[in-house]
Parts: sequence; C-alpha cells; structure tokens
Amino acid sequence: MGHFGKTPVLIAGAGFSGLALAAQLLEHGEHVVLIGRAEHFARGTAYGDAWREHLLNVPADRMGLRAGAPAAFADWLGLRDDARRQFRPRLEFGDYLAQELDALRARHGDRLRCIPANITAITRTANPGWQVALDSGETVASDRLVLALGAAATPDTQSNSAIIRQPWARGALSTIAADSSVLILGTGLTMIDMVLALQVQGHRGPITALSRRGRLPLLHPQPPLPPTPPPTALLGALERGDVRTALRQFRVAVDGGSSPASLADGLRPLIPQLWRGWPLSARRRFLRHLRPWWDSVRHRVAREVFSTLKRLQGDGRLRIRAGHLIDHAAGHAHIRWRGERDIAKIPADFVIDATGWDGERSRYAAHPALAALIADGIVRIDPLGLGLDCDSDGRIPGVDGLHLIGFLRRGECWESTAVPELRAQAAALAERLAAY
Repeated sequence: MGHFGKTPVLIAGAGFSGLALAAQLLEHGEHVVLIGRAEHFARGTAYGDAWREHLLNVPADRMGLRAGAPAAFADWLGLRDDARRQFRPRLEFGDYLAQELDALRARHGDRLRCIPANITAITRTANPGWQVALDSGETVASDRLVLALGAAATPDTQSNSAIIRQPWARGALSTIAADSSVLILGTGLTMIDMVLALQVQGHRGPITALSRRGRLPLLHPQPPLPPTPPPTALLGALERGDVRTALRQFRVAVDGGSSPASLADGLRPLIPQLWRGWPLSARRRFLRHLRPWWDSVRHRVAREVFSTLKRLQGDGRLRIRAGHLIDHAAGHAHIRWRGERDIAKIPADFVIDATGWDGERSRYAAHPALAALIADGIVRIDPLGLGLDCDSDGRIPGVDGLHLIGFLRRGECWESTAVPELRAQAAALAERLAAY
C-alpha cells in the first residue's frame, strides 16, 4: 500500500524490535522515522553494550531480522553446515543489524529517516496525535506511534555507588576492583553476562549469585533437539492455569525420557495464548512459583559459557545460592539463605542488580518516554508490573494510533523478548499500520 495522505510511522526505539518493524513497514511502502539512542542505534542495549565474550542464546541460523528469512544472519556470516548452528558473539549480531540498517537506507532513501537522539517526552496532541520531544531540541509528530523501547535505562536514583542498579550502563562495572567481593542479585542470563564481563576486566575476587531458587539456566543441547509437543496432561493443566500440576506433569514427561529443552521449545509457541487465557491469579502463581524453573529451561546458554561458569564454581570464585538479601551496608550483605532461619553475613563490596524490571513500576514511571503518558493516564502499567496494558495486537485500549512491540508487551503475552517472537510481532504490526 502506498503512503499517500499518511504521516510517517514514528518508532520510539532503534534496537532489534524497532529495526525489524521499520524493515517491514518500508516493504509496505510506508515512510518511517526511527528514533533511538545514538550509541545503540540499530543495535540496542543487548547487542551494543555486550563484550566479545557475550554469546547469543539462539543459534545463528534462527537470528535473521525478518520472519520470512530466519537464517539471514547465518547467511550474512557465510556459515555452512554445523557452523550455522553456532552461538555467535552478540557484538557480531550487532554488526549484522547495523549493516541491515545501512541496506534499508540505501534501498528506501528518504522514506526512512533515522534520528539518533534521546527521547525527553512523548505527549498526546489534537493533531496529528503524537509528539515526540528529543534532547536535540527537535520535535517530531505523527498520528501513528510505536513504542519499541525494550528494557531501556532510566535515571538512576540510587546514591549508593556500591549498588549497581543498571549493570548495562556504560562503565557500570569499571569501579569494581580486581579483588572486590561481589554479590549479584539474580542467577539468570544477565547474571552470567555480568560474571563474564567481570572476568574480561580481570576480576579475581569472590562472586556470589543469589536468587530465590538459586537456579542456573540449562545448557543448550548439542546437537539441537527438535521441539517436543506437550503431552495432553501437561497442556490441559496449563490451559486451566494449574501451574502446580503443570510442573508435575512436565517432570513426569522428563522422567519418561523427554528433554526439558525440547519440551520447553514445544511449549514456547503456545505460551502467549495460554497466558492470555489465565486469570490474574494464575499469572501471579506462575511468576511466584513456576517462573524460576521456566526461565532455567527456556533461556539456556551455550556450552562455552556453561563451561566457564562451571570452571569458576570449581575454583571457588563463583557461588550460586538460593536466598533473600536483607540489606547491604559497610561492604557486607546480610542474607537469609533458603531453608534457614538465621541471617548470614558475607563480604560484598559491590552489589549488582541483575533481576530486570519485573514489578519495578517506578522505573516505568521514571522513563522519559513514558512518564507523561503514564502521568496523564494515557497508558497504564499492567497489574504485574511486566509492561504496559495493551490488547493482543499490541494496541493501547481506547487510544488511537499508539502501539507496543517487544518488551513492553510482556504483561499481555509474556513471551515478548526473544528474536523469533519480536520479528513475528513486527510483521503483524506492520500489516496493521499499513492498513491504518
């Protein structure tokens, strides 16, 4: 469809989600304005601030920008045979995305405008509908706006320099001395990234990683296994929102010979529909009781990374523990280990928060791009603090021309952060916007 009589689509956020959407919109003949932080443009935080040692958690032949060409990244690298299933460096994927942006600019000319700037405010206007203010002093406006912000950084109000609440910020770990003791909150993929980054900068002090369950991500099976369709009893329990029975049935399937990884991969396409069918109470139970287990089997790590973690554990330099942080002061953390009544005291010169945004409603309210929208009641934080309220198409209910893609949709469909889901969202949203 052509662009006659339309304003351009504004995309707030120039990471993977924003770039994937821009590519699809341009193929529909739309004009696009892509806005993002200069240092992360086209790469986003995930692929712009990584270290060389940070690997993708998805094989190269499944990381293409477009839904119709999932193997495009492996093709771009020129990989053949088994090498196409390697877990490549995230910085390398960032280079691929930057090249894709260059190709879009060359192919579509002035139909794509890129603005490397920080958003200072988004406001609703009578005409054309949405106005985005930038730190350059410029404003851009349109009747179609997409928030593709990802887990973007917000102003850090924490005055205690020993507590690092934004570990992906540039230089966030630079104050940690080589012999410092470190406590990392969270035992998932971000924790692993922080451990690897610390090793690269020569850290040799003790590291304790703490979470409620103390579960590490599982190892990616090699060679990769095909997805296993969920057994009837497991699927039935999930459809009812009975998370306790679902976990029991998952374990029954594993005891019967199924791979946890292939079972999780078989469930993955069904998760959004299941999640939407659950009442809020079932979603809360999932987050409280089932999520640590789900994350460990769903968000897996490459063998090279897993081997590094095991080596550090074997050397006594990394401990993975289950428990709860009570407080941190004067270079020590007070922790109640899981299953124990007494509070333990361990050295912790620094605390790194690797737990993500879940439930952090204040972070959304403080985000420059969201603050005015939330304060004016135009958008609402979803009840679980996972993102913003939206419908199953990513539209803000009752608000014309405002859409979400990616991270901010987690409250609506849960699985909304990985490349396969994001590029599918981009393709579907581009079709709706082109018909707008």
